[in-house]
Amino acid sequence: MQNNSKFYLHFQVRGNGTEWIDAYLPTPNYFYRMNSITGLVDDSYCIAYLIDGVFGTEKGRRYLNDMIARFILTLPIKQRLMYPPPPDALHHDKAYKLKHFQNLKSKAREIKREMNINADWGDDQAFIELKLWIEYQIKNNGGEGSYVEFDLMLDYAWSFYEFKDYSTARSKCRNIWNWYERRNFKYHLLANKLSEEELMATRQEQMRKVNENKKIATWNKIKSVLDNMFLQNEIKMKNGKWKILAIAKKAGLHRETVSEHLKEKGYL
Repeated sequence: MQNNSKFYLHFQVRGNGTEWIDAYLPTPNYFYRMNSITGLVDDSYCIAYLIDGVFGTEKGRRYLNDMIARFILTLPIKQRLMYPPPPDALHHDKAYKLKHFQNLKSKAREIKREMNINADWGDDQAFIELKLWIEYQIKNNGGEGSYVEFDLMLDYAWSFYEFKDYSTARSKCRNIWNWYERRNFKYHLLANKLSEEELMATRQEQMRKVNENKKIATWNKIKSVLDNMFLQNEIKMKNGKWKILAIAKKAGLHRETVSEHLKEKGYL
């Protein structure tokens, strides 16, 4: 993590490029369009703000995590980008302070009120946002009772937030995840009444469903590359056979994973 007095917050945002304007945020230092793996324009764009502050201390990390949580609660953030923004996307080099994001702060509070977030959670913005994230995943995966992998949550937290170290990130995520896991991912229940045996059986069934969904999602990535008319010369040989390595690169997957799915689907 950067310890100097300036730090870039770099995000990929879903939308047409006006979302930060609608939220009354200051002009980003960097602004550019995100391209998909196929080379076509994606339905997202990237912004980066140069934040003035010291982030190598515990207080600095809390400040930074608070800022990140406010952005996530205010804008349709797709992911936090951990690499520097491209130099040619620079619009200006003004460094922003917290006071420049007052609209971001009020917007986040408004959203938290709408979602009935309990004030007893305190001022730990990372904790609040991670609880929102896991409940969103539960809803997205089919509703209450839908399993969410711990490693998926940990990867998300480690990518988006600044922690003292990896064990700190893991401990925070484990505390949150255990609360939902003990309630069988039904967050409106006060407690989970399942026995240990029942809980293990339920967990195994949930993991089976998770693996099935992963397999479907992987094939959909491969199929989107196979069906892209603009990529046929790159992913097919002259004799009509598929270029597995080229497909894997376009889909963002391992070569063996692509080969396995193509064989299973009868493409090889």
